[in-house]
Amino acid sequence: MTASECSIMVFFHRYEIGPHQMLFFNPGDCKLAESRFREAMQSLMIRGLVIKERPKHAYSLTRPGYDLSLSVQGNEA
Repeated sequence: MTASECSIMVFFHRYEIGPHQMLFFNPGDCKLAESRFREAMQSLMIRGLVIKERPKHAYSLTRPGYDLSLSVQGNEA
């Protein structure tokens, strides 16, 4: 997992987002350049960890994404 992907997953965990709960955020929230954010988010979606939701800037975690967010947070501490 890239550092940018980890930043996104930690952001989900920080706000205690569970599976299928929506979170609104953008690159600045994760302190990532827009291109890095877009690439990392696309990678997470392709791997089935994150789902792009209908409202702009809204994303949710799948169950595997949620599980990963817990393990990434644990490694960041």
